[in-house]
Amino acid sequence: MSVCHRFFGGPGRWCFALGFAVGLVLTLARPAYASEKGERWYDSFWPLGDQVEVHTLSEEYIPFKSVGDIPSRPGLMLELGDPFLDTGNLYEGFEVPLTGAVWQPRLWSYLINRTAFQSFDDSTASRKRDTEIANRMDLYVNLQLTGTEKILLGLRPFDNNQPGRFTRNTFSGSDDGFQNELNFDIETLFFEGDVGSLFPKLDQAGIKPIDLGFTVGRQPITFQEGIIINDTVDAVGFVRNNLVFPNTSNLRISGMWAWDRLDRNDRSRSSDANMFGLFTFADADVSSYNFDVIYVDDNANDGGGDGLYVGLSAIQRIRAWGGISTAFRVNNSIALDNEIGGNVVGDGSLITGEFSSLVHGSDDIMYFNPFVSIGNYTQAGREAIIGGPLANTGILFASPNLSTYGAEISPFTDDVLGFAAGYQAFWDHHRRNLILEIAAKHDYDGDAFDSYGIGFQLQQAVGQHVQLQLEGFHAINTDDRNDNTGARFEILVVY
Repeated sequence: MSVCHRFFGGPGRWCFALGFAVGLVLTLARPAYASEKGERWYDSFWPLGDQVEVHTLSEEYIPFKSVGDIPSRPGLMLELGDPFLDTGNLYEGFEVPLTGAVWQPRLWSYLINRTAFQSFDDSTASRKRDTEIANRMDLYVNLQLTGTEKILLGLRPFDNNQPGRFTRNTFSGSDDGFQNELNFDIETLFFEGDVGSLFPKLDQAGIKPIDLGFTVGRQPITFQEGIIINDTVDAVGFVRNNLVFPNTSNLRISGMWAWDRLDRNDRSRSSDANMFGLFTFADADVSSYNFDVIYVDDNANDGGGDGLYVGLSAIQRIRAWGGISTAFRVNNSIALDNEIGGNVVGDGSLITGEFSSLVHGSDDIMYFNPFVSIGNYTQAGREAIIGGPLANTGILFASPNLSTYGAEISPFTDDVLGFAAGYQAFWDHHRRNLILEIAAKHDYDGDAFDSYGIGFQLQQAVGQHVQLQLEGFHAINTDDRNDNTGARFEILVVY
């Protein structure tokens, strides 16, 4: 009996997929100086993307590019006051009485509209193939008072932040026909600023420690790359940046209290849960570290439960491995009451790694992201349409966050291990890119099923406001479950 068979319970395809991914990483992730030692057999077809020459510092004078030498700036949908990232003189503003702050009001509005034609099936035998056209629009209005103070309003007029509640037309599936979800609900509304900037008269000499950033209102919160929390909540938070600490160039500490709209991974918003968070970041000479702690006090009588969540990460570039960029994260969830079924509140740990490297002679990137969960790890908060803790592992674990099309491989973790490995190629000065990925997820306690998938994602910029995206996948599932296949074409407009 092989080691792979013994450890993984016998899934030969798992061992093949893992071996292929690791082999690809070791083959392509070579140091930049490797080419100086002679060509290798794969140099004829790698990199896939455009080859980029490494330029040395020029000894000739290169004039500064000004207006007319660089492409014109794409304007926003609405710009009142100083335009966004434009050239020319700035409005001098006015001084606010009593506080002494100088405000330069600017009103900017912009939108991100996504329209997708998508078709997919999943691993359940009872569900039909869903084929639909769906739409999502994120509309923002930003009142910028200074460089640090602003009020941001965000609307999502064509969906209600639930997988089944997007404006769409379903051609085949569980809900045929047109569904209208037009609304004017406020999804984002917060004010953020800095105490020292708002009240400069309190410290005219500039020596008091009042440079304290703050935010209050409804806003998206993401920490540990969305593994510990990825949600939109009503909250108030404070941050102190650039603290002096031995052996670091920067220490940042922030605290937050959220009192409403915390999603407990059950696709229903709880208005009874209070979330308290402490988030720490330190930039040291070797690595950048994050240490985050979240406590959730859920007073709901049904479906809730208190929880403690702890996350630790280290991000660095390891030169001894040929300059490979790495990130290591350990996140833990502790159910302080009883565990609640599914992915609501559970006891568990999730250990993830990220390994990526440029492919020599290009801007192409190849990556290998393994993970293992011990127990049922759950997030402190997650929006209903966002994938689970593995959403950032790779494109096969990520949900497009648009209607009923979810993640190709389940992004939730309960005694599982796996990986995503892929290659991203760039062409046309990064206006076109292609991701090719394989991924696997193995349930080592035998209570669920394994999945093995392959997928691609192609993106093409058109002009300055439009992006076209085509993606597809096929996943093989064990435990007598159906395989699932899907594809989608999306038009994204940013204006």
